Amino acid sequence: MIKTPSLPQFFTPRLLQVLGLLMLLVLAIVFLHLPAVHVVDNKILDLQFKFSREYFPQQIKIDPVVVGIDEAFLDEVDEPLSLNHIHLAKFLKLMNQAGAKVIGMDLSLPEKRFDTLVSTRKDAQDFHKTLLTGMLETIQTTPVVVAKVWDLKHAHFRNIQLDYAAVLGMQGDQFQAVASAEFCRDSDQRIRRFPGADCQPDRMARGLATEIAAAAGVRQDWSGLINYRLGARYNYVPLQEVLKLAQQGKVAELQQRFGGKVVLLGATMDATDLVDLPVSLAAWLPVNDPNPGVLAHAQLLRSILNQRLLQQASMVSLFVLSGLFALFWLGRSIRIKMMVFVMATLGLLLASTIAMQYDFWLPPTAVLLTGLLAFGSSSAWQAWQHYVDKQRLSKAFSGRVSPAVMQEIVEGRIDQTSQSRRLPVCVLFSDIRGFTTLCEHAQAEDVVSLLNRYFAVMSKIVHDHGGTIDKFIGDGLMAFFGAPQKLDNPAQNAFNASRDMLAALSILNEELQAEGKASLQIGIGLHAGDAVIGQVGSAERHEYTAIGDTVNTAARIEGLCKDVGYPVVCSATVLASLAEADALIALGDKNLKGRSAIAVYGWQPLLA
Repeated sequence: MIKTPSLPQFFTPRLLQVLGLLMLLVLAIVFLHLPAVHVVDNKILDLQFKFSREYFPQQIKIDPVVVGIDEAFLDEVDEPLSLNHIHLAKFLKLMNQAGAKVIGMDLSLPEKRFDTLVSTRKDAQDFHKTLLTGMLETIQTTPVVVAKVWDLKHAHFRNIQLDYAAVLGMQGDQFQAVASAEFCRDSDQRIRRFPGADCQPDRMARGLATEIAAAAGVRQDWSGLINYRLGARYNYVPLQEVLKLAQQGKVAELQQRFGGKVVLLGATMDATDLVDLPVSLAAWLPVNDPNPGVLAHAQLLRSILNQRLLQQASMVSLFVLSGLFALFWLGRSIRIKMMVFVMATLGLLLASTIAMQYDFWLPPTAVLLTGLLAFGSSSAWQAWQHYVDKQRLSKAFSGRVSPAVMQEIVEGRIDQTSQSRRLPVCVLFSDIRGFTTLCEHAQAEDVVSLLNRYFAVMSKIVHDHGGTIDKFIGDGLMAFFGAPQKLDNPAQNAFNASRDMLAALSILNEELQAEGKASLQIGIGLHAGDAVIGQVGSAERHEYTAIGDTVNTAARIEGLCKDVGYPVVCSATVLASLAEADALIALGDKNLKGRSAIAVYGWQPLLA
């Protein structure tokens, strides 16, 4: 019995399927928590944000107004940014007069009073008292929320001056007037997530945007992703423009632009507080440049005020989807599974994109990895099984059919249902002369051993020249050239094989003589023409063979070898295809049993 690689008996195909499926489900859980998977998901999310903004722009009802402190403002004023108390006070009063709904300030108020500093201007004012007065007047009718800034190590909050903190605290407990401006950043340092308690140094889930929204009357427990699909790119209002409108007495224009709006003041300078966002929000900057941090707060405010934070699919739902894709481990047809897998992949990506239009984010990477692993491992396992089966089949049939036929069987091109075909071939018959007499004086075991030794040499030569051994008939051999392996000149291959068979026989005879055994003589007959090639027999027992007049004629020609005295005899059809035609001797027309006479030609090797 032929042994092939196999698993222990208790590993049944059904058990292997179940174990494989369980392993894929475990890997799906790993994928769902793998940092590299989250990185890929984030890249896909960014692409979907850009795609949605480009082709499905989202209009919103509530949009905060951004007022920017830029380089032009700093050029116009005399004081450094840390001493702009007077201008901040003016801004607060103007927003209050314009009827702003809430004023958010993405900047930290001073930690000290600066009482010792005196302005040299004619209208010199006390920096501290001016800002304090502005704040007191503003909070009477307009809520004010300012940023909480942490130290570099994020160990503690940098307290603003006590007077400012006290004034801001007078606004009640409906919102936190001093709130963290800290954002959660992903591994690529981009801001995508709602800045919840997990990324706040004090573990408080009340950030700048949430408290501005609360001051505007929108309060709830927020979570999810910042919705970068909402609204157009920002164009900020320069702070100096606001101050100039006031100087020009254009109160109505201020009310039109800021009345009833959530106003957010922050730095819009080219090199201050820049952050990396999934999409470009600054209309005044190139698309790929970092954006001012105030725009991240503004986009988060958009998401909160319009109650449209992007909600991410739960781990349970993603695991269920991964489980469905793990089913690609099952099934036998690789081609069908490939088609279904491609369709399922495209469907998942399309579903993820469509879900985003409903403010829902379906990260696909872990699901697709599970499906890809399931499909890939299943295909690899089936390929291994196919390889093992081919090896088993090759070993089972090795020595029973020619290598060319074996290859066709393994590749599935030959079976009992295959149709026979008429093909041009050259048929070779060979026979040992005087073999019957030799058998009379030898033991049967010795005869069989000699035949096996002889056929081993001759079979290799036939196969080396692209021939197919049809059968062994006692001491005779039948082979054909041109099927199933197609040859350019079957007759030439058959003649070359005949020539090498005689050369090999000479070597074998030298060995036999050295052993004290009688030498062998053979005759070879060749004829070329069409023959029907295919499987002959029943479903239980069949063989790959050649049938037709070409075969019968070749057998009759081989029978002439003894009478004409040549070891190789061929027909005119064979001669016409040979490069060595001049080396063959015309033997005239010879009668063949069962058919009319034909011209034959003889060849024998030159004597050394």
